[in-house]
Amino acid sequence: MTGCRFLFISSNGDMIIKISQPKNHKYKSVPQLANQNVLEVILFYKNKDRKPHQLLTIEFERFRLDSNGNYEETEVDRKRAFHNFFAFGMPSLLEGVEVDDKPLPIPVAPIVPTDSEKRSLYSYINEKLPNLAAAAPYVVESKIKASREKYEEFKTMAKKSKNRLK
Repeated sequence: MTGCRFLFISSNGDMIIKISQPKNHKYKSVPQLANQNVLEVILFYKNKDRKPHQLLTIEFERFRLDSNGNYEETEVDRKRAFHNFFAFGMPSLLEGVEVDDKPLPIPVAPIVPTDSEKRSLYSYINEKLPNLAAAAPYVVESKIKASREKYEEFKTMAKKSKNRLK
């Protein structure tokens, strides 16, 4: 069985709050982090005896909470999240873009946690999810490395596309 855990990490990394999974793209209010930029971390793991046992992967997203600590994902946010997939994985699905006569768009940069956010995340995992602690640094760094490599690949594709049309 697999599970996931959603966390908000404050911009300076001093506060981590576990949140419930969003429903219909709406997150529960987190008044402690109102008017702050936060890093959302989603931990995906395998369960054993109903407890997190093995960390599989991790996802990162950044956004700003409103004055009440609320965040509702908008259509623009969803489009941004899938921009690279549609532009580089399936360019024919982009509205009005012909692959043969227009350069590919600029790719969206990956979201990478700061060092203080990573330290906070590791200490949270050590304290609250000790079974995942040994693999956490490897999984996080692997995800960051893979995201950066994919971004560089997309940039190269966009440059080649632009040069081909000159």
